[in-house]
Parts: sequence; C-alpha cells; structure tokens
Amino acid sequence: MRIYLLDDDPKVLAANGFLLKAMGHESSGWSEPARFLEELDDSTEAVLLLDLAMPGMDGLEVLAELNRRRCPVAVVLLTGHGDVPQAVEAMKRGAVDFLEKPVDARRLAEVLARAMKCAVDLGAGARARQRFARLSVREHEVVSLVAQGMTNKAIAESLCVAVRTVEVHRASAMAKLEVANMAELLHCWQLYQG
Repeated sequence: MRIYLLDDDPKVLAANGFLLKAMGHESSGWSEPARFLEELDDSTEAVLLLDLAMPGMDGLEVLAELNRRRCPVAVVLLTGHGDVPQAVEAMKRGAVDFLEKPVDARRLAEVLARAMKCAVDLGAGARARQRFARLSVREHEVVSLVAQGMTNKAIAESLCVAVRTVEVHRASAMAKLEVANMAELLHCWQLYQG
C-alpha cells in the first residue's frame, strides 16, 4: 500500500522516509500541502503521515480537503507536544491516530497496520459510491427501500408501480452494483452509506 509523508520540515521527511524504508515500506514525501493535494490520486488507497502544524495550510485543513474529496486515504497525524488537543480534534474528524514527534518505530508499526486496514475500508466505500452512481433515480429508490427491509410488494405499493416493475429495477440495480444476492446488496448499501 502507498504511504505518503507530508511535513514542512525536510529533516522530518527524510527521517520518517528512512524509518519506513527500514520497516520495509516505500513512501513518497511532500513538503507543501497544496502540491501534495494537486498531485494526489484521489482513487488510490493510501496512508498519509501528516504533520499537523505547517505554515499556510495546516494538517486539519488537509484532512478537511481529503474528507471533502472522499479520498481513500487514512490519515495519521504527526504532532509536537503542544499539538495534542488539535490532534484529538482531527481524530474526531476521521484521522486514524496521532503520533508525537520523534516517531517511535514500534508505535508506528501498530498505527500503520490499523491505518492500512482503514484505507482498504475507505477504498471499498469509494468503489461502492462509484457503483451507486450508475443507478437511475428509480433503481436507487428501490435499493433504498430493499435495504429498509421492504418486500417487492410493499415497495410497489409505496411507489405506485407494479410488482414486476420493482423486480426489473431491483435486478437492474443488482447488476449495476455487481452483487449476486441480498447479503451482497446490503453490504454494498452499508459501504455506500458509510
């Protein structure tokens, strides 16, 4: 999995890159948040080790932009001692964890394992949203009602259409969502909602 480093201090970037390499991970580093966001592939699952306190655009602003874009990037914040309250706030906004500088290798390994799992989950959610974008308005409506536990007959009554029409929309939606059964449909719905 890709690991990104974003820190305005070149010495910290180099040290963390070296540490990650020693742990068997390749990484890419940036010192400018705007350039990182410009070059980021929004569809690639990754982990970002993000400095909280940077001039111009700080770590919270970078995190907000990643959230706005709904990128499958799990964020781990790097903080100085005085930044802990901000790091806690960032975790409330979706960051996986925070590490105090200098980074401890053992703690980094633990946090990276969790962050990688989180990035995979974020990627699954992004793929589900892409598949849901293929649905027509009516197909989306039918899937929503199916997810609420309604039968085809109840959905037909609710939408004032024939049961056969619901069956056609449901089958079409399942094909577009690439699911084979109700369990997969509900799982895809949960990923889409998440």
